[in-house]
Amino acid sequence: MTQASAVGELIDQRPLAPVQWWVLGLCTLVVLLDGFDVQAAAFTGPALAAAWQLDRATLGPVFAAGLAGMAVGALLIGPLGDRYGRRPALLLSVAAFGSCTLLTAWTQNVEQLVGMRFLTGVGLGGALPNTTALISEYAPRRHRNLCVAVTFLGIPLGGIIGGLLASWLVPRFGWPAVYVAGGLAPLALLPLLWRVLPESIGFLLARGDTGQALGILRRIDPQASLPETAADSLPKPAEFPVKALFEPGYAGDTLKLWAAFFANLIAVYFLISWIPSLVVEAGFALRYATWATVALNLGGAIGPLILARFTARHGTRLVLPGILLLAAVSVVVAGRVGQSLPLLLALVFCCGFFSFGGQIGLNTLTAYIYPTRARSTGVGWALGIGRIGSILGPLAGGLLLQMKLGLPSYFLAFSTLLVAAAVATFAIRRQQPAA
Repeated sequence: MTQASAVGELIDQRPLAPVQWWVLGLCTLVVLLDGFDVQAAAFTGPALAAAWQLDRATLGPVFAAGLAGMAVGALLIGPLGDRYGRRPALLLSVAAFGSCTLLTAWTQNVEQLVGMRFLTGVGLGGALPNTTALISEYAPRRHRNLCVAVTFLGIPLGGIIGGLLASWLVPRFGWPAVYVAGGLAPLALLPLLWRVLPESIGFLLARGDTGQALGILRRIDPQASLPETAADSLPKPAEFPVKALFEPGYAGDTLKLWAAFFANLIAVYFLISWIPSLVVEAGFALRYATWATVALNLGGAIGPLILARFTARHGTRLVLPGILLLAAVSVVVAGRVGQSLPLLLALVFCCGFFSFGGQIGLNTLTAYIYPTRARSTGVGWALGIGRIGSILGPLAGGLLLQMKLGLPSYFLAFSTLLVAAAVATFAIRRQQPAA
């Protein structure tokens, strides 16, 4: 038995120890703050447009800049987690998005705002692949889907908290107050992450640091030991970890994953970025735009928890494509509800429930497909490719808004992407089996 398989077997057999709860809790906090900051532009968009006397459609580049930064961060900082460790890559990401979010409060024009949203996005994009890898490596197999879902619950929770906080802060202190709050919180979390968050045991073994790996392992089981394994037989961190995504047996699944991420995230970020403005466009009062944001994120908070357990029990082959198809149906119907606010909010909730749930399922599936030495890279590049696609969501939303085609057309266009994501997901060869 290799050292890596011995560690995996011990983690699978033991209940969650305090160190694992710390990893789960801290990663969830990071993702919550990530979710707050990534949606800050949506929270402040209507107020900022009014303050700067902008047409709402001109906010498309602001939304797109953050997503472009997230793509760059996922593509660049994700592989750093496989090369230098999940922990330093995550600390770098949190410092970056905290600092840049804070500085956004002092921007004076659209050009500065676009630049700061891009830099914020770089940090945001680097955080998600490394939190996913850490959780996947510290969670027992029987709880892995649920643990990843709980961690990514931070994104909609960040949206809910951010939406409620913005509805209180903006009328009293103006839109910059949202960025001050969103920047100070991650910077305050950094010292705790530095002191408490452990490195991945699998990464330490791959680097040959068996002493530190054993020290962390004994915080899970005080009697733990590692089998003797020759150093040259251990899987080393790849010098160019992206190559591992295209090794024999992985290339096809990599391309299908990228297609699924691309299609699903463009639809998800269309909803995140434009739901507040589209509610106003439909004729509802500005305060209801915040309600719609909360409904979307509330669905996104509940959906992954329920769907993760269902997926873990029945596997991903049919369940995950089915979830994405239900997201497509929800989006189509949401565009055709007329002037019924309660029905619109209920359907927006369903959009969040299934689209966020499908994305968390894709994240978990990606961590399952790739080995330890390429896990952060696999998740990071899938997210990065998805972010590249999702840049088109806010831009296309702004274009459709300018064309004044109406809500049914907006939502129908993006539902087709969710159908495409379902098809790509079904075609993936390595699927997580039923429990």
